[in-house]
Amino acid sequence: MINRFSFVERVVHWMVGMSFMLLLLTGFAFSYPSLFWITTLVGGGPSARVLHPWMGLMFVVGLAWMFAFWAREMVMTGTDGKWLRAVQYYATQQHEKVPAAGKYNAGQKLFFWVQSLLGILFLLSGVPLWLPESFTSLVVTSMRLVHYGCALGGGLFVIVHIYLGTIAYPGTARGMIDGKVTRKWAQLHHPLWHKEHTEL
Repeated sequence: MINRFSFVERVVHWMVGMSFMLLLLTGFAFSYPSLFWITTLVGGGPSARVLHPWMGLMFVVGLAWMFAFWAREMVMTGTDGKWLRAVQYYATQQHEKVPAAGKYNAGQKLFFWVQSLLGILFLLSGVPLWLPESFTSLVVTSMRLVHYGCALGGGLFVIVHIYLGTIAYPGTARGMIDGKVTRKWAQLHHPLWHKEHTEL
């Protein structure tokens, strides 16, 4: 086994992930009457409305913490461009046709930057929704649309993220559970990182 993520890295990942899922569920419950029953999971509608913005703050704080941890490692390089151009081979698991990746491949880096951008948009659009009396009705209405659009986009990205980390590539999720991955997994998915790690 190879250590991939520290305990603190895993805590911040799950802090962001769990708060986002709660936000997504309660947000859709507010938007669709047929889904309002979801609010019973957190004590009902009034509780959900109080909890949602505070969970939003936790999500933003977690994202900022995550950004501080990983931003330097998520810088895109020329090799990442080649990886993205070969993404169809990654999707069909033709690993021999995919450029070797370091600790993070270009898809993971792209996900990181998109989620970081969405986090900023969630914050900017969420404040007027939390404190509507401090803004004009036009601002509140516009920010509601931005917030909803970000939720749809972020939700789709998270579904893909979960699918890739569980069903598509078994063994990936373990890195965020106990912090370890097998050497075989590392050599297959992140050969440059595996080489650096084994040479330490």
